[in-house]
Amino acid sequence: MKYVLLGIIQGLTEFLPVSSSGHLVVFQSLLKVPHSIAFDVVVHLATALAVIAYFWKDILKLINPKSDPESHKMLLYLGVGTLCTGVIGITFRDFFEGLFSSVTAVACFLILSGVILIVAEWIGKGKREKLNIWDAILIGLAQGAAIAPGLSRSGVTISASLARNLNRSLAARFSFLLAIPAILGAGLLQSKAIMEAGTVGIGVWPLVLGFISAFISGWIAIKIFMVMIERFSLKIFAYYCIALGFFVLTFIKLF
Repeated sequence: MKYVLLGIIQGLTEFLPVSSSGHLVVFQSLLKVPHSIAFDVVVHLATALAVIAYFWKDILKLINPKSDPESHKMLLYLGVGTLCTGVIGITFRDFFEGLFSSVTAVACFLILSGVILIVAEWIGKGKREKLNIWDAILIGLAQGAAIAPGLSRSGVTISASLARNLNRSLAARFSFLLAIPAILGAGLLQSKAIMEAGTVGIGVWPLVLGFISAFISGWIAIKIFMVMIERFSLKIFAYYCIALGFFVLTFIKLF
C-alpha cells in the first residue's frame, strides 16, 4: 500500500508545479520506506508514458514529415531545450543527487519553487503564442536546474515560459512535451545503476503497483492542470510549496 501511495504522489506532483522529487523524499521519510532506484525509474517511466498518452496527437503531428512548418519548429525547439537540459543535468548531476539525502535542502528548494512561481505570475503577461530559440534555451536550462530535489520541474519550466510572456496554454504544453525526453533520459541513467547493482531490491509487486498508480494519477494531473492554467492563477501552488517547505523545516526532527 505504501508503494501505491508513493506512485500516486509521484504521478500527481510530477505535473503539478509542486516538485515530485521533493514530495517523494518527504513521504519516503515519513513512511519509513527505503530509497529504491528501481522504484524511481519505474514511476518516472509511468509518468513519461502518461504524457505520451495525453499528448499522443500532438506527438504524431510533431514527427509527421508532412506536418506544417510550425510543428517542425516546435520539434526543433524541443530538441534545443532537451540539449540544454542534458548539459545542466550531466554537469551538476552528482552535486544535486547528493542533496537527496537532505530533507533540509528539499525544504529550501520547495520554498524557492514557490517564490519562482509567484515572480513568474507577476511579470508574465502571457501574450506571445509562438516560441523562439531563446525561449527553448531558457526553458531547457530551467528544466536542467530542476534536478535539484524540491525544485519543481513543471514549476520552473512553466515559470520560465511565463517570464518570457508566452501564452499560458502553450507554456504548459511545451513544458509537458519537454518532460518526455528528460524523464526517459533520467530513467536510462538510473537503469545503469540498477544493472550494476544486479537487483531491484524491493521485489516486483511494489514496482508494478507503483507504475500503475503513477501512470493513472499522472494522466489525471495533466488533465486537471491543462484546465487550471488557463482559468486560475498558479499562486495557489506557490503558496503550497512555500508552506510545505516551512513545515518541513519546522518539524525537521520528525524526519
